[in-house]
Amino acid sequence: MTGGTAGPQDRPGQHADRHPHEPRPTAEQSRSAARDVLVLVDSDHADTPYDQWAAGTDLRLHLLVAADKHGQYGRVPGALAVADYAHGGAVEQAALAAADRLRLRAVLARAEGDVLRAARLRELAQVPGQHWSSAIAFRDKVLMKTLLREQGILVPQFAPIRVLADLFGFVRRHGYPVVVKPAYGSGSTGTQVLRGPVDLAELLRAPLPEHAEVECFVEGTMYVVDGLVAGGELVAAFASRYLNDCLSYRSGGYLGSVQLTADQELTGRLIGYARRVLAALPTPECTTFHLEVFHTPADELVICEVASRTGGALTTAAIRAAGGFDLDREWFLAQVGEPAGTAGTVTGCAAGRAAAWLVCYPEHGTLLALPGQPPGYVVEQRLRGELGRDYQGGEKSGRYLAGYVLTGPDTAEVERRAHELARWFAAGARWQQ
Repeated sequence: MTGGTAGPQDRPGQHADRHPHEPRPTAEQSRSAARDVLVLVDSDHADTPYDQWAAGTDLRLHLLVAADKHGQYGRVPGALAVADYAHGGAVEQAALAAADRLRLRAVLARAEGDVLRAARLRELAQVPGQHWSSAIAFRDKVLMKTLLREQGILVPQFAPIRVLADLFGFVRRHGYPVVVKPAYGSGSTGTQVLRGPVDLAELLRAPLPEHAEVECFVEGTMYVVDGLVAGGELVAAFASRYLNDCLSYRSGGYLGSVQLTADQELTGRLIGYARRVLAALPTPECTTFHLEVFHTPADELVICEVASRTGGALTTAAIRAAGGFDLDREWFLAQVGEPAGTAGTVTGCAAGRAAAWLVCYPEHGTLLALPGQPPGYVVEQRLRGELGRDYQGGEKSGRYLAGYVLTGPDTAEVERRAHELARWFAAGARWQQ
């Protein structure tokens, strides 16, 4: 669905582009009563157990799985390992081959790196869902901020970097500090904060990404709204706050996020802000979303960026721990036309039970040991570190050594526990430099 511009009161999804035609089934397709669903998979089975979610339905899953994740899905019927998942075209070729022999009802993709190609595959296969014009608005940070600014959403001063003179000119106009990042980036990969000429000189030691942007640094606390749009309506939204710098992975530190409960002052304001942002973009009829926003000392909300996919790290697990709402499962059910597992609209975690996630990153050196049993307030643990492996620090914010979900009676106590947990991990992890 396409249309004109949206105002703040428009519901999300009213601009989502959907192909009006479905492919004509072949004789083989007509003989099968099952509904075929193609899924691009670059996530842990613990996060996306598609086979469990589809159990008891007439769905027939066809999973194209990144080779390093396939061991987790190997026993799932229809799971195909794809070498060089991110590049090389094997995913696209397998997807189009499936579209030629099956009547696909949906093409699903959860990872940021799959958003654009899944959109194009839906168009080529004539499958409804998020198509290119919607996906690119969420993926291209320059286009995203342009569209939001046109709709009155406060954005940092920004500019695309097509040639280095664009970067130099931006610094001359606005001064330091500035942030340089890939326009199509994810997980804070390639993001650099330049606080002066020394940082600029360091940045220029390597070529800039082909698509890059520069923007003014925004002072403030980073908040997040994660949620679900289904049937063109916002049906779930959860506000949280980062506990550390998103670039902390580079120094072997930690990153965490604590859920805000519905009774907190900023929760309603942040969720209302998310509605405005989604209305200002060509939001698809059904999507999860991950919105990052600065709350400045002047009490303004300034967009950082928004993605039409689930938040990374242990976002879904923390939301589930706080109130039982499984964001990814609900997204899957909505995408394939199955009844939702949770009725009604959910806005924020209920008062009296808060949760957080914490992920710890590698240092430089050989990993000799990881901590043992975590404190009792930890309700979920993910260990990814390989003992004896040499690490060269963190690679991106989503690639961690160990991840934890923890709970508590309120946001303040969960935050205190998260910092305590980070100290516990640092004391128990042993490295050989």
